[in-house]
Amino acid sequence: MAYSQDTAIIRPQMAEGLPCTHEDIIKFLEDTRVELEEKLNELEMLSVQATCMTYDMVTLRTDPSVVESMIRLNEAYLNCKASLAKDYNEILTMPKENESETT
Repeated sequence: MAYSQDTAIIRPQMAEGLPCTHEDIIKFLEDTRVELEEKLNELEMLSVQATCMTYDMVTLRTDPSVVESMIRLNEAYLNCKASLAKDYNEILTMPKENESETT
């Protein structure tokens, strides 16, 4: 009884006795496979994130100097990123001198 109720939720046309072709079943199975793969990928990503968070937490608790190093590293990264963005914007706004020389 529970099985028929579950299939009614998943595939109402099959459970109610409506016509269902072989192609409909194949499409349903393919869609289900794709959805399961997507959910598995999401679960793997969450698992990796949780593992990284756990590793970071253990590392920070065992060696407090790592926190200071991480803060300095983050500040250096942000400074470098800002410098690169500034340089990139300057390059984009520079007049194209090379084009006038070649023509």
